[in-house]
Amino acid sequence: MPAFNTRCLSRLGICLALALLALAHPVKAQGVNFTLPDLDNRPVQLADFRGRWVIVNFWASWCAPCLLEMPDLQAFHEAHYARAVVIGVNFEEITAREIRPFLARLGVTFPVALSGGQPVPGFEIKGLPTTFFISPAGQRVGAHLGAVNTALLTQRLTELEQSGRSAR
Repeated sequence: MPAFNTRCLSRLGICLALALLALAHPVKAQGVNFTLPDLDNRPVQLADFRGRWVIVNFWASWCAPCLLEMPDLQAFHEAHYARAVVIGVNFEEITAREIRPFLARLGVTFPVALSGGQPVPGFEIKGLPTTFFISPAGQRVGAHLGAVNTALLTQRLTELEQSGRSAR
């Protein structure tokens, strides 16, 4: 875990406040795509994962709830890889060189893309962490503001599949 400084602590307070207000909420199905660089500057394109559910998680290294949910995101990714993939989008101005050891310590193997702290069209971020559910057809069909865990992700994915939203 990185050392905390004053800036980190103030962001941590904001992040925690937003996490406490977090509620899962449905969103209108909307087609989305992005192409962002990964840690090796190769493109991560959302459209490449069509045919499977995609869990897009926006996070930052200074956000305590983001760090706490990483093991659950990894566990979900491993347990559900046949039907769903997790993509982590780092939402801060930080280099791949700075992120690599951080992710290695957390045991993260799912794809991680870099936004450079810039907005990604189709993904409105009101706080971190924020997780979006993308159907196999490439539609954004759900979002969750705040930390997630394996049980929440599994339950939400099952609900979305049963509601028939995967084909939209």
